Amino acid sequence: MKKYLQILTISILFIVISCVSKSKIEPGNYNEKIDGISINYTISGKGPIMIVGHPNSGKIGYELTLKPLEDKFTMVYYDSRGTGKSDAPKKIDDYNNDKLTNEIDLLRRKLGVSQIWLFGHSDQSAVALQYAVEHPQNVLGLILTGTSFIGDMDETIKRRKDTENKRKNESAWFLQVVEDWEYMYVNDTDKDKNGRDLSDAPFKWWTYDQETFEKVKPIIKRIAEEGRRKPIAGKSYYETQTQRQKYLDIQKKFKTLQTKSLIINGKFDTNNPPKFAEELQRNLPNSKLILIDKAGHFPWVEQPEKTFEEINRWLNN
Repeated sequence: MKKYLQILTISILFIVISCVSKSKIEPGNYNEKIDGISINYTISGKGPIMIVGHPNSGKIGYELTLKPLEDKFTMVYYDSRGTGKSDAPKKIDDYNNDKLTNEIDLLRRKLGVSQIWLFGHSDQSAVALQYAVEHPQNVLGLILTGTSFIGDMDETIKRRKDTENKRKNESAWFLQVVEDWEYMYVNDTDKDKNGRDLSDAPFKWWTYDQETFEKVKPIIKRIAEEGRRKPIAGKSYYETQTQRQKYLDIQKKFKTLQTKSLIINGKFDTNNPPKFAEELQRNLPNSKLILIDKAGHFPWVEQPEKTFEEINRWLNN
């Protein structure tokens, strides 16, 4: 009997060691079938698991710019379906937020962990918040940026236009950016009448000024090289009224969410002006909002020293 128990114990240990050796928590690059789609992800760093990606631009932008977080987290940078090195789904509707939320949970299970942190930027912040509402037991914390409490589609357009007009009155540089973008659209060209290149105008719009845009520009180039979200049958994905309404219903549940959350936005994010970031903070009970000066939609790229200083202070507290 004693010998049998010894053999059984050794067998159990062997099984455990074998499972650990196959764990996908080791640094490296991986491809896994998730929801029937080959998803590419990279693991780097040490500490609790933090998952980050983007439904339109994938993982490369975060791999290049979130290195400071690797001292505190095991970062799992992933190419969401149809971006970068990940395969696209068969149907255009499979790009919706419900599918993206489920994708995160299936990735979590592949990693073999029960709880994760999420870094959500821009559209991915909505996915992260939806995940936290639907799977609160699986989320240790959220770091959100380039985000706010949103309205319906008409409200979103009005908010964007109002903030754009305000910034035009405050910044000659931004006024020129808007005029350049409008000229491009109206004349279907990337050159003005004098041959000046206007192609950067749509990207400049998201940043604070020329200096901070120059920090963002090489990241945009790498994202383009790796591949943004792929069209399906010649069609690109756009959020539907039905999907927007579902997210508005999810927002109503934010006040029940106890997940610790940091919202760290650029003070000059034209798409997410401070008052709507403040509204998001008021609706998340266990949250803190920090506004980074002289930054737009990408505060951790435009003002990295200040942004990571604030993130570290929040994490340490």
